Amino acid sequence: MDIDFLAMLVEIDTNQDAINYRKCAKAISKKAESSGLAVEVHSPNNLKPNIIISLDAGAEQTMLLATHYDVVPAGGGWKHPPFRLTVNGGRAYGRGAADDKGGILAALSALEALRESGSSRVNVRLLVTCDEEIGGEDGLGFVMKKKANGGFLVKGDAAILVDAGPRVYRGSSGRVGGRITARGSLLELLSLLSRMIDYSKQRERVISKLVSASTGRRIWGRFSLTMLDLRAGAVEHAKAGVKSNIIPGECRIKLKGKRETVVLGKQGHAGYPHLAKNAIEKSIPLLRKAAEISDEEGKCEFVFDLRTVPEESLSSAIADFRKYAKEVDSSAELQIEEKSGGYVLSETHPFARMLKSATGEERAYGTLGGTDVQFFSRRGIPSLCFGPIADDSNVHGKDEFVKIRDLEFVSSALVRLCENWRNFRASPYGRVRQAPFFE
Repeated sequence: MDIDFLAMLVEIDTNQDAINYRKCAKAISKKAESSGLAVEVHSPNNLKPNIIISLDAGAEQTMLLATHYDVVPAGGGWKHPPFRLTVNGGRAYGRGAADDKGGILAALSALEALRESGSSRVNVRLLVTCDEEIGGEDGLGFVMKKKANGGFLVKGDAAILVDAGPRVYRGSSGRVGGRITARGSLLELLSLLSRMIDYSKQRERVISKLVSASTGRRIWGRFSLTMLDLRAGAVEHAKAGVKSNIIPGECRIKLKGKRETVVLGKQGHAGYPHLAKNAIEKSIPLLRKAAEISDEEGKCEFVFDLRTVPEESLSSAIADFRKYAKEVDSSAELQIEEKSGGYVLSETHPFARMLKSATGEERAYGTLGGTDVQFFSRRGIPSLCFGPIADDSNVHGKDEFVKIRDLEFVSSALVRLCENWRNFRASPYGRVRQAPFFE
């Protein structure tokens, strides 16, 4: 396992504003070419290169592996320098070490081993793309939609998103993200917030049959709310901040003539139900007292994160939420900024069985969605998630790390999968189930 290569990748800050994208892509391409692998680069513009690394085994079928090299901003508070890999106690610390530069290393290491041994029974194409953290449209989305020679540039019989934990994930929830801007009296704005919190409780009653064995919980339909700012009447500002996609469970309120008050909720990661909405909910009584002092008109802006269950139609979920928001406040402006559909691959699908055999996994898992698998499932390609990101890897947080043993496990499991590949026949859609979500 070439940890020095991971160190090189981590040192390149590839945050979402496309800084150093080309530098990172060049380093990855050079590494693959030095291993005797074929490399292509495709980009929607000169700033966002996407790399296709190919291992041709002369096989009938092709498996796709997908990774990404972009990262979220590092932020502060690190004990280890975010852009210098620090190896300590079997862990490699650094921004992107787990998500997803460790995935790149594990996948590329597998291809290098297979090329050297000549033992693969399936062709493999490793897709290393950009912009996953902001929706993936210019990354894997661009690559999977690109046409060439009368067909798709990238074709595959199955796909693995190497951007998950070291177990087999066969389903994921969908995601809708956006913002709402409303104007009115302080009481009207507080009513809007209260009704949105009520909606979150409704969503959490929507449940999937797909169980995540890592938590022992089902995947729920969820809705989280983060207030960017409210200014009206006696309220100078009320906000629950956002940093990266970690949402702190606190609401800061400044009333006219008063010192700022901090109302604490629970800390949580985006997509879970115990988010900053709790802090907002706890803040409403204080804000209502402010309305007794002054109920003048103002403005409130907040972002929402709606998670659908894997089997649910994203279009229906969006329509339901739009209807609810309009009933609450017909003048509020609702803007959807991100969306990705959920999917479920049958547990009995041959591809799922092969990966479970290669990993020794016996249980079924599900993830909370918003993954790049959407670009495979749109094409009907049977897809799974599997990678080196442990539950405690601090992804998107300070002191992110990847366990070296997980990198080695993922790489060796991918090698076993390719060496023991058995061609399978399936419907054109591979028995992958995804609710339609194009509007």
